[in-house]
Amino acid sequence: MQSGDQQAGLARQLLAGVFHGVLSTHSVEHPGYPFGSVVPYALGRDGLPLLLLSHLSQHTKNVDTDRRCSLTILQTGDGDVQELARLNAIGETLPLPAVEDGERYFAYYPHARPYLDDLGFRFYRFQPLRFHWNGGFATARWYANERLVRTNPLDAKTEARIVAHMNSDHVDALRAYLAHSGIDDTGVVAMVGIDAEGMDLRVAGQLKRIPLLRPIADADEARRVLVEMAG
Repeated sequence: MQSGDQQAGLARQLLAGVFHGVLSTHSVEHPGYPFGSVVPYALGRDGLPLLLLSHLSQHTKNVDTDRRCSLTILQTGDGDVQELARLNAIGETLPLPAVEDGERYFAYYPHARPYLDDLGFRFYRFQPLRFHWNGGFATARWYANERLVRTNPLDAKTEARIVAHMNSDHVDALRAYLAHSGIDDTGVVAMVGIDAEGMDLRVAGQLKRIPLLRPIADADEARRVLVEMAG
């Protein structure tokens, strides 16, 4: 059986690598009842889910009235859904006073930029209070934020430089990462982001998460790990 630290690592990769979840809010129209809706997200530099929400959507109206909510993230896969890993976080969804990490979000969802510019969408941050993880039989447990939230050690300019370099000069390495991870390489491949514990690629229009061999703390470590993983 995997240790608590190993389970926490799996939970962090699920949080970073599913890119969407069910946001359950308190219904304004039907007080006392929860309202669930699927929302895409990308992790901000603080390691927290960044959401771009429409002011017209029901879930936005709900969190603007009562910010308490939960975010449920489910591993994708076939077979018995109860055998898939899942992570539920209770917390609050808060509007951002400024567009923080907006460019990182749009690297993951480039089609969403007009939503902000033209359609009145706003950025929100999901601020977890606590996480509940279930990775299979006898693995259900609560985790505090410090066990699952990892800030990105790379600043925005450094991450953008690494991403641009990999996409312009090392697409062959990106394809090697996919092959080593058993992910089908079926079209255009591009890196969209990298953080302390993984890299995120767009493969034929789909976002895919690839864990790093070991955590990184700066650009030099990122370069060494990326070179090693391509071998």
